[in-house]
Amino acid sequence: PCTSGSPDSPVPPPPLISSHGQLRGAVLLSGKYQRPAPLKVVKSRSFCGLTVPNETLLVDRGGGVRNAVVILRPLDRAVNVKPSSILLDNKRCAFTPHVQIAGVGSELLLKNSDPILHTVHARLGKETLFNVGLPRWRQVSKVLDRLGAIRIDCDVLHTWMSAAIVVVSTPYVAVTGKDGSFIIAEIPAGKYDVEIWHEVLGTNKAQILVPQSGTISLEAVYGVI
Repeated sequence: PCTSGSPDSPVPPPPLISSHGQLRGAVLLSGKYQRPAPLKVVKSRSFCGLTVPNETLLVDRGGGVRNAVVILRPLDRAVNVKPSSILLDNKRCAFTPHVQIAGVGSELLLKNSDPILHTVHARLGKETLFNVGLPRWRQVSKVLDRLGAIRIDCDVLHTWMSAAIVVVSTPYVAVTGKDGSFIIAEIPAGKYDVEIWHEVLGTNKAQILVPQSGTISLEAVYGVI
């Protein structure tokens, strides 16, 4: 009989079976959406102008909600998140980025790219975590060691300025894009609580079962407030 190869030919290893899935989804707003009016500038108008865009509720034509935070927390095991370094800048009289996520223990670098004084006043609920003055030449680092949604304001009468940093203890997170969509990849199989947070729309919750491989979908819909 004919055989291919020789008795000493290496046998290829069996293909690896993935034990990870991914979550694709979107955060949507139902009903009629009215874009928030620009925010009035009450100080530093010579640099900032008379108004700045309102970024607190951005929705595209298809109802996709931008800057919603999606958080997956496993129900059947403990999980760790690696601290990282993130940046919060002041550009053209607005905090940039407007919404971001950080693992607990991450380092936050505060920077001011504007030629005018800003402050970064960070609150967790009603508690002040820090309040830092930032002339253009100054940069300050802070460690984010408290979980939750941190609200950021500027206290030098720049009342229109705001941002949020959501500090989490899980690596399975995402911030929605312009069309409200998100992808979280490389999720170990198992059961998860899903929390969706938005600074204006509030919190939505669900549970999902991530399969051994493949993609599952999730659509979270908020009603017009």
